[in-house]
Amino acid sequence: MAGEKICFAALPGALPSIWPATSRQDAVSAPSDDSVTRKIRLRGLDAQPESAELDAAFLAPRVLPRLARQSGPASSAQTAYAGAESLIILLPMGRFDDGVWAPIIERLLAGAGAMRRETILAWAGIEPFLAPFGRRASEVWSDPRIVPGLLTVFERSARSLATIMRDLPSIDGAPAVRKGLIRVEMGEAGAPDRIALALA
Repeated sequence: MAGEKICFAALPGALPSIWPATSRQDAVSAPSDDSVTRKIRLRGLDAQPESAELDAAFLAPRVLPRLARQSGPASSAQTAYAGAESLIILLPMGRFDDGVWAPIIERLLAGAGAMRRETILAWAGIEPFLAPFGRRASEVWSDPRIVPGLLTVFERSARSLATIMRDLPSIDGAPAVRKGLIRVEMGEAGAPDRIALALA
């Protein structure tokens, strides 16, 4: 796992195609591993239209609370988290218990800053929200001017997270964090996943 340069850390419900959002998340999440490696093609992280095929680590929601503080032998999730050059934290659309998850995100951000890595908070699963806009919805992924307004709407459902972002400069070791939206299209029959970022 140490070779993956990009690490995705998914909150519950943010990536249901890998870890279904259920009331018994810890018991029934699939796959059973704390982390999985998948082939992806990524666009929106830099100036390139789309990256070459690369390996990325995806961390299960259940491992995040203990990720930055676990002692003893390193797990596969810890190894992926420590070795990645970019950390992308996936936030679910709709209301989630950000009072519980905000401190966990804060620890992840502080740890990412200590490792001096690129860090992104990205809202996932936004397609249903964009559907009423029809063809214009696709412009989100090519026009960065649209993103800040959408982020303002989404962040209203996560007040604790907004507090963290406001106080981020005072968090010891915290990195410069970018915010944006993410679209994940899971690959089939061995094809790589296609992931698009729209960053503010």
